[in-house]
Amino acid sequence: MYGGLKRLTALVLGAVLLVVSALQYGEGSTAYAAEPVVVVIDPGHGGENLGTDYLPIPEKVYTMQVALYMKQELEQYQNVAVYLTHEQDVDMKLEERAEFAKSVNADFLFSLHFNMSISHALYGSEVWIPSTGTLYSQGYSAGNEFLTQFEQMGLFNRGIKTRIGSKGTDYYGIIKHCSLRGIPGIIVEHCHVDHINDVANIQSQEKLKEFGVRDATAVARYFGLVKKDGSADYSSYAPLAVPVPEGRVYDDTTAPLYLEAKLLDYNSTSRYATVELESLDKESPLQYYAFSTDNGLTWSMLQPWDKGQNKMTVTVNIGYGKKDSLLFKVMNLYDIATNSNLLELD
Repeated sequence: MYGGLKRLTALVLGAVLLVVSALQYGEGSTAYAAEPVVVVIDPGHGGENLGTDYLPIPEKVYTMQVALYMKQELEQYQNVAVYLTHEQDVDMKLEERAEFAKSVNADFLFSLHFNMSISHALYGSEVWIPSTGTLYSQGYSAGNEFLTQFEQMGLFNRGIKTRIGSKGTDYYGIIKHCSLRGIPGIIVEHCHVDHINDVANIQSQEKLKEFGVRDATAVARYFGLVKKDGSADYSSYAPLAVPVPEGRVYDDTTAPLYLEAKLLDYNSTSRYATVELESLDKESPLQYYAFSTDNGLTWSMLQPWDKGQNKMTVTVNIGYGKKDSLLFKVMNLYDIATNSNLLELD
């Protein structure tokens, strides 16, 4: 079953006995393929479009290497046809990539990327997905498989996100153009090339190959594929069931509602302070926290917020030659921050 219209029809009518590929969602469901699943891998950037060029090797080199490893691994599975939008270092418009996916009747397009933040403070992996309908549900379910794989590598999970542009539609071109053609397409940001927590993952061919293998594994799990040699069988695996949203799923543009810091203990000799932090964000999960000893002029490295929790206890070393005060900030899924009250440590 190819194309978003057919997928939507199958979901609505519940036609479970199709003789072509079927993609079904619900509790305990698995994606099955009666005909070859068609996967399109899009190595991000290319040609004059270097992508992130914070390091001497630009992003386009990493995306192509990982894409080739991903294709090689994915072709070890039965019942799958794998294409790259391009195999050479060429310029290619986003619309052309989506049109290529349509020409091969793609079931999914995965656009591979590596990230960088303006502040060089962020780290971890994230996935950007379509914002409406079954494309959202499919994108979220597949994105969850990628992030699960990256977490197993030790990478921080920055979540699955949508982004809406000024015209009220999906901001990212590859997602928008795929959606217009009824093809689920997602952007996979493997890690940040500009942060010490992540950079080791791009400094060897072994790590780049691991990304490619894990990307392929994520796709195999999502589609319920079986390896040709029988070493992996995901035919009975049920990917995350994601309800189809009633309307567009918007990105969070608001900061966490508050952050309260409560001093539990302070040792003026060792300069360690134990603090209880409590925060709330009704729109998106809390993600990082950091502290400042100079009233917000400079900040510590971002630290993971306890996942799914509104309250956590932290112990920090404020160091010597610093003021006896502490300020904290918390950041949500979309990297919007809220500062705490100032703690005086007298």
